[in-house]
Amino acid sequence: MRCEATVLRYDGRAESVSLVWDLCVAIGYAGRNQKAVKDHIEELVKLKVPAPYAVPAMYWIEPERVFSRDCLSVVGGDTSGEVEFFLARDEGGDLFMTLASDHTDRALETVSVSKAKQICSKILAPVFWKVSDIREHWDKIEIVSEIPDGKEFRVYQKGTLGDLLPPERLEELAREDAPFPGKVALFSGTLPALGGIVYAGSFRMSLSDPVLKRVIRFGYSVAVLPDRS
Repeated sequence: MRCEATVLRYDGRAESVSLVWDLCVAIGYAGRNQKAVKDHIEELVKLKVPAPYAVPAMYWIEPERVFSRDCLSVVGGDTSGEVEFFLARDEGGDLFMTLASDHTDRALETVSVSKAKQICSKILAPVFWKVSDIREHWDKIEIVSEIPDGKEFRVYQKGTLGDLLPPERLEELAREDAPFPGKVALFSGTLPALGGIVYAGSFRMSLSDPVLKRVIRFGYSVAVLPDRS
């Protein structure tokens, strides 16, 4: 997979970069705070999703089904977004990140989490940051998702990158579990949903850097296709 991406640098310059990966993994239950991880597992247990086989957990997905798009088509109404960060490297080995949603089929999750991750395409924001530009203040960067609440939006998930495992550890976990050799891109794992999981018709998310004073924002709508036998 090759992704031609725009990178916004620390000084405001925009650069073009080719990101490449052979495998892609959605990492689950990757919070540094074990209470938050337990809360997320309990959210899913309420939906009859079995407890994970391991914490963190690795769910390998089709590497071509990762893109930036403002409308996501899904089968059936029991799906929801999960705000995360996405990591990938260029051909020279430099690491880049952006805002992402690991959209997941919650009904299928009760049967197989791996298949539930696979069936929904994954959404990326259209611009990236270079990890070396933000690594020193990584933990301070805020990550938020919002869902519709009447005519307004409400906060659905909120935290900082410090709530999730650091990029080096996530890459290490992915390499250790990779089913075959190749370049790996990854989704970081998510934060607990405030008030529980909601199946929303649209999903907004943001990354806010309080040090460099910049924000990545992106959102998408959900088009529900009929679920037929």
